[in-house]
Amino acid sequence: MRDFVSEWRQQGQLFVWRYRQPRQAYRGWHFTGDPAGCRSMRNLIDRMVGGAPCHRTLELARVTQAVHEVPGFLGPIDRHHPRLRVEYRPDATELRLEVEGDRLTMAAGGPAFSKLGAAFASVEIGGGDLGMRPSDDRKADPWWFWWMPRTDPAITYDKRTR
Repeated sequence: MRDFVSEWRQQGQLFVWRYRQPRQAYRGWHFTGDPAGCRSMRNLIDRMVGGAPCHRTLELARVTQAVHEVPGFLGPIDRHHPRLRVEYRPDATELRLEVEGDRLTMAAGGPAFSKLGAAFASVEIGGGDLGMRPSDDRKADPWWFWWMPRTDPAITYDKRTR
């Protein structure tokens, strides 16, 4: 039997960050990616949904000055996480994102995973300033999805991300 998840290969760039001491409106995790990166993430989600529990690890790009400026809050970024492990758990009812050493681990399943794919679809076509709750817990920090800056994000380097 063919394993479509194992055949998946990452394309493009994805950025994930949170602020060290955010104001109320900037709490939580922030995501963006170039169109190829968002399309690649959606493709991975589509391959995972409906199958057995599985995971893949993605490379995350370092947040650049141009990416950092999109949300409009220039507070220091907590730290750079070079990898994101995406885990599909069919019985999961919420999204979870945790720091594990130098990587992030995202676990999700069911309808929550589909909502995540829809958020990346919006960013892929230039949408953004989109927030979503990772669970039914009203106190949970939201996840934010931002459009990519109009300039090439690889040109600048953000000295605030370490």
